[in-house]
Amino acid sequence: MERSLVFLKPDAVLRRSVGAAILQEFLRNSETFSIHSFQEIEVSEELAKKHYQEHAEKPFFPWLVKSLRASPVIALIMEGEIQKVRAFLGATFVQKAELNSIRGKYGVWGGVNSVHASDGVETGRRELELWKKLANLQPDPEAIVKVQAYIKQWIGSLNHGNIQQLREVCRTLAENPNLKKQIYRQLIAILTEECPTASIKTIQNFANVILENVLL
Repeated sequence: MERSLVFLKPDAVLRRSVGAAILQEFLRNSETFSIHSFQEIEVSEELAKKHYQEHAEKPFFPWLVKSLRASPVIALIMEGEIQKVRAFLGATFVQKAELNSIRGKYGVWGGVNSVHASDGVETGRRELELWKKLANLQPDPEAIVKVQAYIKQWIGSLNHGNIQQLREVCRTLAENPNLKKQIYRQLIAILTEECPTASIKTIQNFANVILENVLL
């Protein structure tokens, strides 16, 4: 059985209820794939750069590194057919993702899409080895118990209305870049409710991550 790296990105970890909802959907599809690690990791700059090394020469590379380090991520060792995992998540960019996919339901905008998954068998091996080396990601027999506890703690605060609000303000900014300051304030207001464990500094930083993504 194929194993690969899946992780909840900062936008799903900061929005705890969204992370819980995504994990719940994985558990509901346990016949297709299974979770063998559940580990919250603060990504180092070295790990972020090496994880995205194939994009190192592209203009959006600094944003990728910054976005991955906006908060801790929740890393999962996923067992199951990799292409089925990727199909379950949906298209990379939120606006293009199928409405019933994970990114279609929970992503924010563009590459702020809530979850990463290895794109092939060789990539999966490389990423798992990299995260084992630089973040000590290991298989955990208690992974499912930890996932269930996380879901129980956070799922009750899920607000689909806030997800739609985030997308609407991003759409407004994409169409009207001159409204950046106004959109920034709106993002802070929504994220303050959506990110119950985050400091105001973290929320401000993440709002800027979203702004930069929309305006790339």
